[in-house]
Amino acid sequence: MNRFSLNIIAVMSLVGTLFSPVVAQDKTIDPEEREKIEQIVQDYLLENPEIIAIAFRELQRRQTLARMGPQIEMYRGFLENEQNAAVLGNPNGDVTIVEFFDYRCGFCRRHFPEVMKLVKDDGNIRFLPRQFPILDRPNENPVSYIASRAALAAKRQDKFEEFHVAAMTSEGSLTEDGIYAIAARVGLNIAKLKADMNDPLIIKNVQNTLAIGKDIGFEGTPGYIIGDDVVTGAGGYGRLLQAVNRARKATSSATAGN
Repeated sequence: MNRFSLNIIAVMSLVGTLFSPVVAQDKTIDPEEREKIEQIVQDYLLENPEIIAIAFRELQRRQTLARMGPQIEMYRGFLENEQNAAVLGNPNGDVTIVEFFDYRCGFCRRHFPEVMKLVKDDGNIRFLPRQFPILDRPNENPVSYIASRAALAAKRQDKFEEFHVAAMTSEGSLTEDGIYAIAARVGLNIAKLKADMNDPLIIKNVQNTLAIGKDIGFEGTPGYIIGDDVVTGAGGYGRLLQAVNRARKATSSATAGN
């Protein structure tokens, strides 16, 4: 049996759990009554097949959390609270979004307006873009790595946001010359930028974040950590909003419990 078939079975099991918990848990139900309930569930799913898609997404979310969750907790302190990390949005926000991205990633760049719209619309989100330059290839100019170091160096001139927005919204393929052109356009001192890019602390920061992202299990970009949720790929405004709401609800519940 292939992985897709196993996932379908798991989805149906999840749907059954969500829509007929009594059937799933109570073994004393009369067989005839059980059959009626199962028929109701089946009819409902046939009339509302979009429920299957919702359940499948929920299954994928749970599987991702099970795979990545322990590693995320190991690195959460660094990812969310690193001193001097670049923070967009509300630095005192009640929900933190950590994004693993690559400046050359087309999906990251196309998804960027959705992310920034959510951050702006909400007004209470800490958004931490983390450098994850994974698109460089052997024997090629490491443009992603250069851009990552340039971004961190730009922060030392208090222009990380300006550089980040300009790089993420630039047209065409990013090149090394293009990186410095963007830097100049947003008012950075290029000589200082290049000097800071070679600072061992900046180099180590990029290397550490790259290693952490891989250890967590991110294999592509973009990837988001939002509370106890993980969103992989360009999931869109709605998927990110769901994760933010879930994180905020979990925080509220934990606060009420204390």
